[in-house]
Amino acid sequence: MAKKTKTKRAYVYKEKSPLEHYRAGAFIVRCLDSRFWRVAKHFIKSLGIKHPDPAFPAGGAKVFASPFDEYETEHYLGQIAKSIKLHHTKKVMLFSHHDCGAYGGFAKFKNDPEKELDFHRAEHIIAEEVIKDKFPNLEVETYFIDEKGIIRTN
Repeated sequence: MAKKTKTKRAYVYKEKSPLEHYRAGAFIVRCLDSRFWRVAKHFIKSLGIKHPDPAFPAGGAKVFASPFDEYETEHYLGQIAKSIKLHHTKKVMLFSHHDCGAYGGFAKFKNDPEKELDFHRAEHIIAEEVIKDKFPNLEVETYFIDEKGIIRTN
């Protein structure tokens, strides 16, 4: 019979994590592009949201408005459902940003910032409708981030 040995934990980095359960201040969907993460993080913190449940799909809000494939939207709707169930989430915040590669970059809009913003506003309307159709009592806020800051689009 093999002798049982205790496995030692070999940490490569040590820092304590809180173990208390929490209520999520919002389920946050933003693009995986990190250029705008710092400003988004500071904005979220300025709103007093201490426990966001984050998701970082390419294109951010795009997963609900014009997903890459049919499964993407269902996956992220499922993540929202889990956030609601596990963390009592009452709000979703959707972000998209300037020069997003998932949307074809700034060149897609012929380098016209107003065309780009108008396009994202239209995408956000669709994304909000998709979420509200599945979760009618959920608050949905939509935002566009560019090099100067954050614009609320709904």
